[in-house]
Amino acid sequence: LDSTNPNRTLHTTTIGARTLLCSAAGRMIGPPHPGVPLAYGTAGFRARADLLDSTFFRMGALAVLRSRSRGGLAVGLMVTASHNAEPDNGIKLVDPDGGMLDVSWEPHASAVANAADADLAAALDAVADAVGVVSAGGGRVLVARDTRPHSERLSALALDGVSHLGGAGEDFGLLTTPQLHHIVRHANGGAAGGAHVGPAAWASEGGYAEMLCTAFAALLPPDLGGGGLRAPLTVDCACGVGGPQLAPIAQRLPPLLPLELINRPGEGELNAGCGAEFVQKGRLPPRGLDTPPPTTSADSGGGGGGGGGG
Repeated sequence: LDSTNPNRTLHTTTIGARTLLCSAAGRMIGPPHPGVPLAYGTAGFRARADLLDSTFFRMGALAVLRSRSRGGLAVGLMVTASHNAEPDNGIKLVDPDGGMLDVSWEPHASAVANAADADLAAALDAVADAVGVVSAGGGRVLVARDTRPHSERLSALALDGVSHLGGAGEDFGLLTTPQLHHIVRHANGGAAGGAHVGPAAWASEGGYAEMLCTAFAALLPPDLGGGGLRAPLTVDCACGVGGPQLAPIAQRLPPLLPLELINRPGEGELNAGCGAEFVQKGRLPPRGLDTPPPTTSADSGGGGGGGGGG
């Protein structure tokens, strides 16, 4: 464990070949490919969880190359399928500035994910050549996951891929997608995010809560008189990671904005009858909110990892 952050586990290796997998050309590396083609898009890769073992391992390796292509700046890997049903999972890369993976890297991700098992080393070498990575040094990857029952195992496979390319992986455990984007951005500071980046201390789960709560308080009119806003705000957590991650923020916001959290983990199946996808497509309130409340309500986005919940 990292002594500065008990929720973060460090994964490192001292092996240092250019892609480390070159010496293994011609034999299988990592979990076997499932034989189903996958394409990287705006949401990264998404599929049934039992099809993704090789993809997670390979994206761990690709993330090291992405970090090295940016001089060793940290990148992120988010393990989530957001609003998808619980049997699904997915993985997406976070760029050093805290944004989505640069679109020019999406073909690299698809090529590596779909390479034949015996050709994986060559596929990674091709990416390294295309982006100008010539050194085996560096490579920092921050990994976080949602609450799906298979996310921890898949996250470990991604960290294995990081180690196999000689990178340094850091396991941040349970986070929402916005939290990981925030942590990656602040871990790199002005080197990736430019002038408008908060203090380095914000590169943590607690730092995310601090930023959000102080910014919200600063937005309120000075003549509010301590009475706060119309409340409570009911938040549908979609039975996912938004519940535990929003709870500390909910403790800090009153009296400015009391929050009432419904559909927390353990209160039902992930995204079943709740979550933004269900509400938007069905034009129905989430379960637990069958009639419009007398106060305001909000949806977390997706229980898996994006928005407030997934």
